[in-house]
Amino acid sequence: MRTTVPTLPAMPQQRTPQPGPAVDPLESALRAAFDAGEPCDAEGNPVIEIVAAASTYDLLAEQVADRIAAAMPETAAKMDRAVFVAHVADGLRLAAHPLCPDGHLWCTADPADHADPREHFHHGAQIAMHGAYGFDVMAFQLSQLGDGPVELAFVGNGDWPELNLDQVDELIDDMAVHLDRLRAVRAKMAALSTAAANGVNAR
Repeated sequence: MRTTVPTLPAMPQQRTPQPGPAVDPLESALRAAFDAGEPCDAEGNPVIEIVAAASTYDLLAEQVADRIAAAMPETAAKMDRAVFVAHVADGLRLAAHPLCPDGHLWCTADPADHADPREHFHHGAQIAMHGAYGFDVMAFQLSQLGDGPVELAFVGNGDWPELNLDQVDELIDDMAVHLDRLRAVRAKMAALSTAAANGVNAR
């Protein structure tokens, strides 16, 4: 989620300061609770893989509340835990994606990819850079055909936009974040490959 800082003119006029947007004090704790270093979506929000029965959402919400209580005891003491847990559980239900019929938690379970009973295509969430430099830049996602090896599907194109200095800075910042996302997906690939090599049903 990008925050744009406005630049001031060389000779600023007298203006009444405008109040900034309210910041949820739980946002940073929630991000930590969900391991914000995981791959992110197009807007930079953490991609949270949630595939579980409805009863599990309440349990996961309880765990989130426990971690926030440990990280922010003063804030946790001021909130109604039951209301908070119910709110988080509802959010998890909205964010959850369908269950892959083969049980792969990283798969987005697109029905079209699983329609053929003989062979299923598994795809993870697509992760890409978006900014002044372009859209869907350096996109990648986990991919697997049937029981084959898990691979990284990588998208490249031949666009060459012309960037000014500020846009180059934006690109550099986004590339640093994108590299962390790629490392996280690489670690997941390694874990899945190791599990497959050991005869474990990789998820």
